[in-house]
Amino acid sequence: MFRFLKNNKQFIVIDAGSHKIAATAFQILDNKPLISRIEHHKSRGFKNNQLSDISEFSSVIKLLTNKVINKSMKKEFYCNITDPNLFIKKKKTDINSGKLGISKKEIRKIYRKSLNEAVEKNKLLVHSNPNNFILDERTVTHNPFGKKCNKLSLLSYNIFVNNFYIEKLSSSFKKNKIKITKFFESGIASSVSALTTKEKNEGVVCIDIGGNTTKIIVYLENNIIFVENLTLAGNDVTADLSHGLQISQETAELTKIMYGSVVSTFNESIEINLDSRKKKIVNKNLIYGIIKPRYDEILEIVRDKVFDNINARIAIKSVVLTGGASKIFGIKSICENIFNRKTRLIKNLSGKSSFMSRPEFSTTFGMIKLVNQFQLHNPIPKFSNNQFTKIIDKIDNWIEESYA
Repeated sequence: MFRFLKNNKQFIVIDAGSHKIAATAFQILDNKPLISRIEHHKSRGFKNNQLSDISEFSSVIKLLTNKVINKSMKKEFYCNITDPNLFIKKKKTDINSGKLGISKKEIRKIYRKSLNEAVEKNKLLVHSNPNNFILDERTVTHNPFGKKCNKLSLLSYNIFVNNFYIEKLSSSFKKNKIKITKFFESGIASSVSALTTKEKNEGVVCIDIGGNTTKIIVYLENNIIFVENLTLAGNDVTADLSHGLQISQETAELTKIMYGSVVSTFNESIEINLDSRKKKIVNKNLIYGIIKPRYDEILEIVRDKVFDNINARIAIKSVVLTGGASKIFGIKSICENIFNRKTRLIKNLSGKSSFMSRPEFSTTFGMIKLVNQFQLHNPIPKFSNNQFTKIIDKIDNWIEESYA
């Protein structure tokens, strides 16, 4: 009876992308997510990575949520957010710690102060990653508990998105009487799904090549040290094919999926269906000649941006590729040549779901992991809609687990 009441809640994560919108429903049983249903639909209402038609987007949300929700259960909704112009701010917060040794009280105090001060005009804090503590401006540590110092400092990596994107998405969900509990940054969610703990500890760059944006996230010692979004991705490849082959965007996208390659092919011709009656004969080497330069450009820009950051350049030991546009044949090889680093494409690590092996769903499964963490660290319902209060509740519980 009590187990039923405790688990009578359904969580729905919505992955809103330029190519597809996916809704996934799950419960959390024994601290693990149990997926009940996944539905996806071609995106509507997006143009140039912006939500341009609220009604069109809302209609897809209504269609998908009606398919996945269990009307007899309480529900919480979560969604991703993609801001091409993320605002990143590294913040140092200081408190006087006294001479009795650092306790949970001081750790709570400095976290609260850090979050309370993480305010930027017209922007929303979506992720705050605590990287290190500093004792008396000398000793850097991940775990300050029990150590003595007069001044305790916390270094945080804060990621903000523009309120404009949040407000547009929120207004679309309100049309379906849906309130989003929390937004997750798309690239962060994708990296949570795609990367292993070992990779994040040793130093890795996760590159999520989506439709309209390429997301870059660098980890070292399990901390996020670099994040950026590029407005250059798979749709640009499709546009190049459309222009180069003089075919429609839809036909170009299908051609990219079926015959796209960044590895030189044999001199072979293929037949492209333009409509039910017309066909076009195209040489595969022509497709390669259009696609390869654009993928080279995307990966070279990513490399240059990452390597311009001295910490990220030194940190990176490997590269992990994900996102729908990473499925192009031969991309692993050219990525290794450009980065001079071992490269891995995401694959099905669990063996339980075919969706989990598809890179276009990495953001979805990353959000599921983030929701599970959010619930584990915030298990007691709070009668407050204040996002800051929810974050503080999460921190309090995290401290109890980390420094018990």
